[in-house]
Amino acid sequence: MRPPYLSIFILILFISSPIYAEEITDFHSDIYINKDGTVYVEENINYDFQHAYRHGIYRDIPYEYKLDYKNYNLKIDVDGVTNLSDAPYQYKATKSGGMVKIRIGDPEKKITARHGYKIGYFVIGAVQYFDDHDELYWNVTGNEWRVPIKNASAKIYFDEEIPDGIIAKCFTGAWKSTKENCSYDIKASTVTYQTIGALRGGEGLTIVVGLPKGVLKEPSFLSKLIWLLRDNWYISLPFLTFALLYHRWNTTGRDPEGRSVVSVMYEPPEGFTPAEAGTLLDEQAHIIDITSTIIDLAIRGFIKIEEIESTIFYYFTDKDYKLSVTKNPGPDELKSYESIIFNGIFKTGDSIMISDLKDKFYTELPPAKKALYKELIDKKYFPTNPENVRKIYKWIGTIILILSFFLLGTILGKLSLAVSGVLIIIFSRYMPRKTKKGAIANNHLLGFREFIEKAEKDRIEKLAKDDPTLFDRVLPYALVFGLEDKWANAFSDIYREPPNWYHSTYHGNTFSPKHFVNDVGRSLNVMNSTLSSTPRKSSGGSGFSGGGSSGGGFGGGGGGSWS
Repeated sequence: MRPPYLSIFILILFISSPIYAEEITDFHSDIYINKDGTVYVEENINYDFQHAYRHGIYRDIPYEYKLDYKNYNLKIDVDGVTNLSDAPYQYKATKSGGMVKIRIGDPEKKITARHGYKIGYFVIGAVQYFDDHDELYWNVTGNEWRVPIKNASAKIYFDEEIPDGIIAKCFTGAWKSTKENCSYDIKASTVTYQTIGALRGGEGLTIVVGLPKGVLKEPSFLSKLIWLLRDNWYISLPFLTFALLYHRWNTTGRDPEGRSVVSVMYEPPEGFTPAEAGTLLDEQAHIIDITSTIIDLAIRGFIKIEEIESTIFYYFTDKDYKLSVTKNPGPDELKSYESIIFNGIFKTGDSIMISDLKDKFYTELPPAKKALYKELIDKKYFPTNPENVRKIYKWIGTIILILSFFLLGTILGKLSLAVSGVLIIIFSRYMPRKTKKGAIANNHLLGFREFIEKAEKDRIEKLAKDDPTLFDRVLPYALVFGLEDKWANAFSDIYREPPNWYHSTYHGNTFSPKHFVNDVGRSLNVMNSTLSSTPRKSSGGSGFSGGGSSGGGFGGGGGGSWS
């Protein structure tokens, strides 16, 4: 049995014995700033392993940074690793996780006690160019060493002597610390920095030096742009997106060539209704194309429109409109979309007030538009439904726009992705295309529109004499083209009798085409608003700018021993 006093003696001996821990006795960096702004760094590290046995040390130097709204990467090339007597060390340098990782030592051999390491590397991009000065903001030691650093220092060398204008600063402590337990000495060709006291594990030395403008050669705009695009590839996303969309439009969205010259046409293409004309021209079935069909059906004798005084101010007018069936269409008299519109209006009887269709007719619009597109597809004017093409691009653009809030870490990246999404949405309007037959019909319609727009009175008088129905027949097309006023003016001295398909108490003996078209236009506005209405649902920087700190700027990282 061990005597009690022996156990006490061993305990006292253990407590009084020193606890050995690894440390850096001296960390010194020589930093050479070249005329072209490139930098060469030579780190001299005296590492004391104490009684620990390790293969050597590792040094991690970051090269990926976030500057304001963008990524910024340094180009770091390791030049070599030696001991302090310039004898080469075995080492391996790799890049991983935004760090240049340098592992120094022989994996087959362990060392102990004190060893010196000299690490040399080139750096491109560490100098920042401001309006009033150029600056190197450099984390000398890094703030990620696990061991204390008893002494840290750095010396900056310039290519030439700088008589005046050099400014300097330094910071010490943990990351983001603004302590300045350090000193610096400025000379014409060098600046020397020195810590005051030791640095604990996780603490480091950061230095800043500012040079007058003109001492260093600033990179060209093109070089800066190349670096920006290299580090922030997503900046090119909107440009690539635009190029791809343009190529896509040029190959699959652009209309085939029609006639090279648009000639005036006095009739629409054979069999073309006003709704089909409006839809083919802009490749969209609008509500005006639907309501123009009602006017067209009235002119063709199927419907009568009657203006009714209303006690309610209804869509900016005190007029309501009564639609009545004057003739039931036969099996083949109406096209499919016309039948949908006709049957949708007179679902409850042979007459109805427009106001009674409010919040009801909207369910007929999707099938009517779908049938209208199908009519044009079946006639080979469109290769596919243009609305579906637009929807695909809009959905893709919208999804990308939403994802821009969650993907990519920088504001610039999010903005680039968002702009790409918006571009796709904008291009969605232009991606539908016509067939060759559709392009020829489109040219014909442009010529017909030109005829309505010019509406030369002499020619109109001759045409109206040969065809008394001309005004009524063409009116729905003029409404679709937005040229109803010009069409009415052309008939001011020709068209004297009110039509039998539209009744208004104001016509009487003072009928004029202009007033009549105004009445029809007002009725169309009410129809557009009423037929598309839906029920409401219930709602339930610089290191000198005051932002400098330990760990700021470039450089940094840390290291330790490895076993």
